Amino acid sequence: MSKCIFNQTNFFIALQYLFARKKQSFLAIVGVMLGVTTFIVMINFMTGVNDFLDDAVFKGSPDVIIRAVQEESSKHQSLGGNLNILKGVDQINTTLSNHDNVRSFAHQIVSSAILISTTNQLPSSINGVFPLEENQMVDLDRRLIEGNGFENLLDENTILLGISLARRLQVSAKDTLKMILPNGKTKELIVSGIFSFGITTIDNVRTYMPAKTLQRLLGKENSITHIHIKLKDRDNVTIKKTLSQKQKKVIVEDWKDSNKTIVIGNKVRDVLTWSVSFALLLVAGFGIYNIMNMTVFQKRKDVAVLKTVGYSSNDIIFIFLIQSVIIGVLGALLGTGIGYIISYVISTTPLDTSDFIIVDTYPINFNLGYYILGIAFGVFTTILAGYFPSKKASQVDPVTIIRNL
Repeated sequence: MSKCIFNQTNFFIALQYLFARKKQSFLAIVGVMLGVTTFIVMINFMTGVNDFLDDAVFKGSPDVIIRAVQEESSKHQSLGGNLNILKGVDQINTTLSNHDNVRSFAHQIVSSAILISTTNQLPSSINGVFPLEENQMVDLDRRLIEGNGFENLLDENTILLGISLARRLQVSAKDTLKMILPNGKTKELIVSGIFSFGITTIDNVRTYMPAKTLQRLLGKENSITHIHIKLKDRDNVTIKKTLSQKQKKVIVEDWKDSNKTIVIGNKVRDVLTWSVSFALLLVAGFGIYNIMNMTVFQKRKDVAVLKTVGYSSNDIIFIFLIQSVIIGVLGALLGTGIGYIISYVISTTPLDTSDFIIVDTYPINFNLGYYILGIAFGVFTTILAGYFPSKKASQVDPVTIIRNL
């Protein structure tokens, strides 16, 4: 019981020291608050950008692509439109079906074409897809701007366009396009839907139409040129080695090969974000250390008196440490609150990207884990900042302190 009362007394003394120098305590709290606020805002924004790019590029694209090796005779396409037809499809299908990490896969036939609207004509790449398969690969419904998704491709005369391509052709959903293939065949197509992945380099070229229709027009019934694969664990690409060993005349590319620039950019942003954010918290911690060191120095007479009346070194450490904990908790909580408010304001701020990235506002990631991490690191740095000067003061002989006053 006496130990509990003694600890309460220590806590009371710590509060008295904290409120005795309000200005220093306030500056310490502001230091922690600014460090945590900056950490929260930077982490929310930079990871928000990374998540946006991942969602637009990786979730809208296959994790692994299988395509045929380009034959020497096909390097220069003839007027007939030679395609690199994939061989051994049945064997590939068996391998994919039996692999534990394959979530889904879809077949495509891809051909160049010219799309002609009433106002414009553009060269394009046409992706002939099987709607039920492709629907398992790409969540197109949440990316639709106009019209309908893959379910409309059950009609052989339909096509889906990326929004940037649709804008260049000046067409909307339910408008009609004329498609001219390399072999001279033409087809009138209805634009059944317009979608956006958010990145112009994708939305400017991505199209979907029924594979059966494209196969028939090209005279390549039951032929495909690509197989797209979605993995359960995207970082595990052992399927690439398996396919390369079993199939000699195929090229297997994983998502890292296809998006090297984005992968490197994400790593650089992550390193920069975490480094700068933690550096800011450390700077705030050094500021608190200086304040606590000054406080301990100014209270050296009190330390001597406390030790004279029987307070142990641990009691002295506790008294000054509790001040650091209070400063750290208050500063961290204020920092996370202000960080959330600033992040929310940024998330509602309009963003003009000149059509390179199609997004209305700045992307922000409101991840609860980052707020917990900000509070924990803010409190931890302040505890360290208070511990070292208080430990140093607790080890000084009270007689020496009084003699030097």
